[in-house]
Amino acid sequence: MTARGLEEFLGPFPHETTCRVIDWVKEEVKRQMGNTESEAGKRSLLNTLHYLFESQNRGLAQAALGSVETFSFRGMTLTPIDCTVLSHAIRLCDTIKHLDLALCHIQCEGIQRLGPGLHKCQELRLGQNKLGDSGVKLVSAALRNPECKIQKLWLHNVGLTDSGAEDITTALSTNSSLMELNLSGNKLGDSGVKLVSDALRNPECKIQKLGLRDVGLSDSSADDLIFALSTNRSLMELDLSVNKLGDSGVKLVSAALRNPECKIQRLWLHNVGLTDSGVKDLVSALSTNQSLMELDLGLNSLTDRSVPALRRLILTLPSLERIELGMNQFSETGGKELRSLQEPRPGLRVTV
Repeated sequence: MTARGLEEFLGPFPHETTCRVIDWVKEEVKRQMGNTESEAGKRSLLNTLHYLFESQNRGLAQAALGSVETFSFRGMTLTPIDCTVLSHAIRLCDTIKHLDLALCHIQCEGIQRLGPGLHKCQELRLGQNKLGDSGVKLVSAALRNPECKIQKLWLHNVGLTDSGAEDITTALSTNSSLMELNLSGNKLGDSGVKLVSDALRNPECKIQKLGLRDVGLSDSSADDLIFALSTNRSLMELDLSVNKLGDSGVKLVSAALRNPECKIQRLWLHNVGLTDSGVKDLVSALSTNQSLMELDLGLNSLTDRSVPALRRLILTLPSLERIELGMNQFSETGGKELRSLQEPRPGLRVTV
């Protein structure tokens, strides 16, 4: 189609010339795909996608983009027109797996234009865009698509609130592909987390990694989440950092960890208001957990009074590979004692 349009001005194109142009475009896209680390490289690739879109030559665009696996425009401002062009490119890709559009200043209109192709991606990073509840609703529609392939979804810091959480959690109840979900940095509050908890209780839920860092969760509603953890059989990584759980909230988390069916391997409780008193419940629960590999208790209010319990935990958990205890209130002696526990365990890392 593109060649025929030009023939009016330049005369007929030999078939060989057309093939050479197509090969050149394919090589140019391939070269640009490997050069998206810089702003200039990303801009160059985006310009080429615009050219392909404007050519209205589906065959040429599909030949150039058919085997692309990754589009990354992280940190680059994308206009609604850019999103239209990118959506067109994604729909022509038979092998697309990764789409990284974090920090691209995308808002509701942009995500609306991207919507038709989002379900094709296996890994979708949309964090740190001002999507709001209406934008997340559009992403939720992709999760409900029967042909959805999304396995990893990052929606951290996108302006989601408890009001909009119902759309994403309802989508989770019908989605069978999603294994990793990051909702950190959104104002979900206790009511929003309750909706997430309800989704986790669904037997069909396949989520293995869940990020709920700094979402406004408090000890008063931790019951819902803990009940979900007690019944969920797929979750292996959970980030609850920067929530006001306090000792009472951590105690509830500990109760879920005691369940022999609990498969948690990595648990982040960074800056949750944990004190020496709360550590006892946590250690007691974790001492019976044979799957835990990583634990983050940094930036809490732990002192040397917690050292015996932490020592016991480290010595009784053969699966533990890393424990983060930095930015607490250990003395030099206490910190030294904890670090010394690494010596008989070459694979263990203790950070104080």
